[in-house]
Amino acid sequence: MINVPPASFRVTPYGEVDAVALENLRDGFDTSQLLRLVDRLDACLLELGGTTAIRDELLRLHAMALTMVESIALTVPAESACIWAEAESLQMDLEALVSWARSAQLIIAPLINLAPQHEA
Repeated sequence: MINVPPASFRVTPYGEVDAVALENLRDGFDTSQLLRLVDRLDACLLELGGTTAIRDELLRLHAMALTMVESIALTVPAESACIWAEAESLQMDLEALVSWARSAQLIIAPLINLAPQHEA
């Protein structure tokens, strides 16, 4: 008689997954965490003025740097503009996004662990 071990993977509507990882996920993964991630991303982007605002800040900083570093004509009004303050503000905005991204990575990691380990 041939001894066939149980499959280490399970077929789901979204592909094959590691059977043990799926059982572990079912025992302790709160799917509503993913919806809360969306809410937190929305709140973070709203606080920052949206992705367009971040893009505009980067472009403004680039224009200022062009003037200072490459002696290109002024394209950003110089009154009350301070390149290091602009850079610091943008850095703080990006740190808020990075913080969100790190928490998102931790939450979705268990889903990545569903990848099946097929033995050759």
